[in-house]
Amino acid sequence: MGQDQTDNASNTDGEAPDLHLQWSDLEDSSSYVNDLAGATEQVGDDATEPKDTLALAVTAAIASESLGKALDHDWALYTPQDAAVVASAIHATIHASIGNLRALEQAVRQVAERGDVTIPDLSGWVAPEQENLADALDRLTGTAHQLEEDLGMLAPAVHSLNKSPARYRPPANVHEATMAVAAIFGASAEIKQADNHRPDDLVNGCGCSLTITQGGDKAYFYYSDSGWHLMRHSAATVSEDGSMVWTNNPFFDVQEPLAHPEQSAQGIRSAMGAHGDA
Repeated sequence: MGQDQTDNASNTDGEAPDLHLQWSDLEDSSSYVNDLAGATEQVGDDATEPKDTLALAVTAAIASESLGKALDHDWALYTPQDAAVVASAIHATIHASIGNLRALEQAVRQVAERGDVTIPDLSGWVAPEQENLADALDRLTGTAHQLEEDLGMLAPAVHSLNKSPARYRPPANVHEATMAVAAIFGASAEIKQADNHRPDDLVNGCGCSLTITQGGDKAYFYYSDSGWHLMRHSAATVSEDGSMVWTNNPFFDVQEPLAHPEQSAQGIRSAMGAHGDA
């Protein structure tokens, strides 16, 4: 994440750049977006009944709420360019919502054309709780119009976020990520270099590992099986031949192969500090 995409955002006028689509096409090598969005797109393509419409509406609301939960995390973003992708996606979401409000108004009128509901005249100036179906449809189109007027304010923010210089540069590969964590812990991290070194392997890792001493405990830290692992000595069972066996899940909270080294270090300190006396 966080790669420079300023060439795609040089024009600060008009619509926001579709950075979220560019990120999905160019950087989502794990197909994570496809895994999350694929089923939704399929339902949208095949939608013919109210259950499809309602399911998509609820899913959209849940996705927006879940984004808020993700943004609340301390490590939600690494760079302003990450923020630009999110802002671009929010821009696209609002833009689609404007169209959806108008489409919703037309869909209700389609129900009326079938004779399944009657649309009365507008109530005029009445309290909201006294408004009728016509008033509701008027509010849908009015809200769409207001959002459309306000949406232009967001586009310059996307451009500005995307061109803001970031000091952080992500590791180029898993090996760099591992060595960066080792550098943070200094003498507390013992590096074991792999005989069969694979620095760019995002599935099995580079083959290197760290033995980290922290909070009175030791732990192996390495990348393998598409994830980071932290295996604390204190959590292991020692067999008769002296080898260590772990029965707990060795996966680490941080799973991004090119994660921010400080995030990984923070997670290691937290895990070892919380379980150092285990």
